[in-house]
This record gives sequence, structure tokens and C-alpha cells, in this order.
Amino acid sequence: MTNILRNFLSRSSLLLPSLQLPTMRAMSVLSSSSMVRPSHCIEERSTILLRSFSSSLPSLSKKTVPIIFTDRDGDVHTVQAKIGDTLLEVAKEFDIDVEGACEGTLSCSTCHLILDPEWFDKILDPLTEEEQDMLDLAYHPTDTSRLGCQILVGKDLEGLKVTVPSATRDIRN
Repeated sequence: MTNILRNFLSRSSLLLPSLQLPTMRAMSVLSSSSMVRPSHCIEERSTILLRSFSSSLPSLSKKTVPIIFTDRDGDVHTVQAKIGDTLLEVAKEFDIDVEGACEGTLSCSTCHLILDPEWFDKILDPLTEEEQDMLDLAYHPTDTSRLGCQILVGKDLEGLKVTVPSATRDIRN
């Protein structure tokens, strides 16, 4: 069981300080106080280091594709977006004014983006009912509106044109 726990925790994405597992001696003390002793204990203290937490898939690729953002002021920014990141993460990385108040958990509409009409049907990430519900609460959604946290950058999005709306509405406030 300890090996299973160690394997799980070593692959997890949690940001925690080192976790100290109890020693056999500590388990013996616990079991002597009328607790049942686990059948699998480790003989000496072990330290498990946990990795950082992310609400999105890890960006394992160093490959990038150009994405073209038009900000609220009408300024155009062509950025090199990492494949595997969301459009929200890309916007934040390049200081494009997209709020993302819920940090990509699909519980607000502050990462509302307007896709160029020629690109809307090319997006492989489908528009879900949950995303549509959040877009209904966005500030002036259009027929090509999407939430930046729901679109993953892939090779197929090379040259994607996105516009940041003139304002946002956070229904949580």
C-alpha cells in the first residue's frame, strides 16, 4: 500500500511541503493504543516530494504556434503560444488583459474572447453546455464567443485571431 501511495503521490500535481510517512515504530505506538496496525508499513522514514498544482494539462511541449490577439484598445499582439496551454494561460503569459477570475474552473465568464468568424468552426474543443451557460452571462457575447479557459492551443490553431471584448462581467460579484 505504501508503494501505491508513493507512486500516486509522485505522479500527482499537488503543491505541498514534503510529506513524512510514519515509521514502523510510530505505527507500533499507534497500534498499541487500541488501533489496528496496518498490514503494510514502511520500516524507515520516507520523504515524498509533491509537484506543483495546475488546473490545466501540463504543457509538455516546447513547440509554439502564433496566436493573434486584438486587445481592448485595438492593439494587435502576435504571440508564440505553447501547444497544450489554454488561451487564458497564453493571454496571462503575454500580459494581455484577460481576467480569468475563476482561474479556469468554468465558473465565471471573465476570460470571454471573441474568435475571428473564419476560425470559430475550426476549434477542436467543442462548445459544451456548461461553457454556453457561462457565455450567456458574459458581457455582450457574440456568435463566435468562447471562454479562453476552454480552448487548448494545438497545431491546428496556428494563426488564430482572437479579440478581447471591451468589458467583462463577473457574475460572482
